[in-house]
Amino acid sequence: MKHFYLILPVFLLLNACNTLKSPEFQGIESVKLKNDNEQPVLVANARYHNPNLVGGQFKISEVKVFVNDKFLANLNSATYQVPSKKDFIIPLEVDLDQNYFKKNNILEALNSAINNKLKVRYQGKIYYVSYGLKVPYKIDYTQNIKVFN
Repeated sequence: MKHFYLILPVFLLLNACNTLKSPEFQGIESVKLKNDNEQPVLVANARYHNPNLVGGQFKISEVKVFVNDKFLANLNSATYQVPSKKDFIIPLEVDLDQNYFKKNNILEALNSAINNKLKVRYQGKIYYVSYGLKVPYKIDYTQNIKVFN
């Protein structure tokens, strides 16, 4: 009987680990350009739902941002808390080089200005970490945004 009380917590812990699910990706919203101290910043919100009874963390480390199919930048490494049994938002911000279009293609910049849109793509992995488990989560999302409001 003494051993039962020692085995029960281990069994419950293993059972909880087996039912741990990755948070559900619901989409990226509010993708827009903003000027922050005259530095253009690409801003977006990634929306998720955590179905687990326990929280955890998201670690962003391998997400690349492309504008008009050209590599722009990597998202900065960051860690965000994931609440249990809730919807939550992870902010995604990338500082844009003011000379980005000059470096890549002036005609492309003019085309984007005339059409008033940029094709923005987020691609890579975000890691969900909870109770020692590290689960990779793939991101591949593309959206056209307006350059001028």
